[in-house]
Amino acid sequence: MLTSLRIATWNLAKPKPNGWSKNPAILEKIHEINADIWILTETNDVINPGEQYSQAASYSEPEWNGFKWTTIWSRLPIMRHWQTYDPWIGVCAEIFTPIENLLVYGTIITYARDGVLNKEAKIWERHYESIQSHSRDWKKLKKLLPLCVAGDFNEALSQPFSYGTPKGREMLNQGLEQSNLVCVTANSELGYNIDHICLSLEWAKRVQNANKWQAYKSNGHPVTDHFGVSVDLSFDTSCS
Repeated sequence: MLTSLRIATWNLAKPKPNGWSKNPAILEKIHEINADIWILTETNDVINPGEQYSQAASYSEPEWNGFKWTTIWSRLPIMRHWQTYDPWIGVCAEIFTPIENLLVYGTIITYARDGVLNKEAKIWERHYESIQSHSRDWKKLKKLLPLCVAGDFNEALSQPFSYGTPKGREMLNQGLEQSNLVCVTANSELGYNIDHICLSLEWAKRVQNANKWQAYKSNGHPVTDHFGVSVDLSFDTSCS
């Protein structure tokens, strides 16, 4: 019986299908982390953790050449897909676990300058709208099963607050609280990160540790401008 579970999320910054310098480093790190459930954002179908995983992904177009905004990969069985408010960005999968099924919601909360260049929005405007839309989704889904929300939030939720705004952090924390979600990667010990994993309260109590990492190409440059983060949960009854 499974006694522990590792969940990880990472924004891969749009790897190309033929990314000869970047993709091997990404896959090597994915195999090293060895998570049971992956939430990958700005990813591509060529980034596949292995045959033992099944996937649920956001919508895509053929001309995108395998690009997906969000893909969930799970070693545990995916029982059902649930609709998200924007299926081109977010994806939600019901995943079997030994204690009860878990809804895993992978997504990207849009960035500061979305819509700014073409003068359709002011800076951060669409980010705030995205937080509100996501929060409404989470409130609906939390009534069904325990919830895990993970991905690129475009908000630093602990020091140093190098990206995001006080308003955005307040809105996001409020949205999480309303859905009884705890951000288990909002930990100052991890340092700066805007990619997060959040869990329903009872599941958050099972977290044993959180980690952050980066991967590097042969020239020493990082494969992405985002850190990956993971958490380890225990299913030991003493953690209940």
